[in-house]
Formats: sequence, structure tokens, C-alpha cells
Amino acid sequence: MVKRFPSSLIGKLERIYSRYWWSRDEESLFRKAMSDPFQNIIFTLLSQNTSSENTRRAYLGLIRKFEVAPQCLLEADARELSEAIRPGGLQRVKARRIKEIARYVLSEYDGDLSWVYSEPKEVVREKVMRLPGVGDKTADVLISSIHGHREALVVDTHMRRIAVRLGLVEENASYQEVQEALTHFFPWESIPKRREERIVGLFWMLAKHTCTARRPKCEGCMLAGICDKRIGKSYN
Repeated sequence: MVKRFPSSLIGKLERIYSRYWWSRDEESLFRKAMSDPFQNIIFTLLSQNTSSENTRRAYLGLIRKFEVAPQCLLEADARELSEAIRPGGLQRVKARRIKEIARYVLSEYDGDLSWVYSEPKEVVREKVMRLPGVGDKTADVLISSIHGHREALVVDTHMRRIAVRLGLVEENASYQEVQEALTHFFPWESIPKRREERIVGLFWMLAKHTCTARRPKCEGCMLAGICDKRIGKSYN
């Protein structure tokens, strides 16, 4: 039997995890970044190996110092760029990647990524993943911002962890296997398209704040009844 998130629990998900939702300023910053393909990619790059709060701080540092556009970032002083994004960690590596992405976008697309809105999502994925340092997650953040999460559900550390614990995939599952399993897990027929970003975001909050890496709060988890780890196994 294929496990699915019970549609009857969607309201409960909202009631419990809405308190963790981002502030108005945080959400506004995120939505603005997501509305531009190049900024979307840079924002997601900054989110690698750090928390959402540090991602926000790094991106704020970036936009206060530079215009987030290919030509501007390519011409930016490497040290100043690195310092601007320092709150996100790995700033030297990320600054180098930003410049490499900017160079590639200018070289291949004359600095214009507007084609992502008209090309099929499979083509967008293939082309975007040719950018230096861009992998599945970064590509799906961009695609989901255009087509929605049921078309490109983003898998990060929290989403992978809960998928494994629920028994949807094995520990060594690939990104695509986790994505497919989670996509089938959501009761999309009960989720209006205008609400899908909110519901997936709240589920991510459940994964982050309840299904934590250490000391998961299984006793209070709404999915304990269908969770393999909760039912038959113990945590180390």
C-alpha cells in the first residue's frame, strides 16, 4: 500500500506549523528573489550548507552592496563579494561560484534568463544544471517557482530525512527517487494550486521542527501512525 499524507490532516498541519512561518519581511525578500530567474539561482546558491536565517542574512548583505545581475556580479571585487555574503558561510567558495554563474549566463544567454518561462520544464532543468555549481535542488527551486511544487518538488536535507523515516524511500535513495516518492505522498487533489506552496512549506516546517535530525519529537508528530521509524524502530 502506498503511503499518502492524509488530506484530513491538512488543517492540523496549518494550525500547528503556521507559527513557524517566515515573517512578512522574510517572505517578501524571498518572493522578490524568486521572481527573477538569475536572483532565484543566486539566492538558492547562498542557501547551500546553511540555515534559512543565514541565507537571508547573506542575501541581504549581497543586495545592499551589489545589484544582483550577471554583469554587476561578474565585475564585483571578489573580496567585497565574499565579505557581503559572509553570514551564509563558505563565502569564498560561494563568491567564486557566483562569478562563474554570472560569466556563464553572460556568455551563453547574453545575461538574459527569461527563456525559462517559455521553455518546457525538462529543458529548463537540463540547461540550468549546466551552470557551475547548480544541482537538482537549485534547478527545482527555479522550476517550482514557475510551475509549482507538484511539478518540481524541492528536496533538501529536511525533506530527505522525513521521506526516509516515513519509509517512502531507502537511505541511499537518489534525489529523483526521493522527489518522486514525496510527490506521490502529497494529496494534491485536496490541495488547491494556489495553496500548494503553503502546504509544502508547512510540511517542510514539520520536517524541520518535529522530525529533527537529533531527538525527533515522535510523540507529538501527526504522522507517527504511518511512520516506519516511529512504529518499529528506535533512533540512535
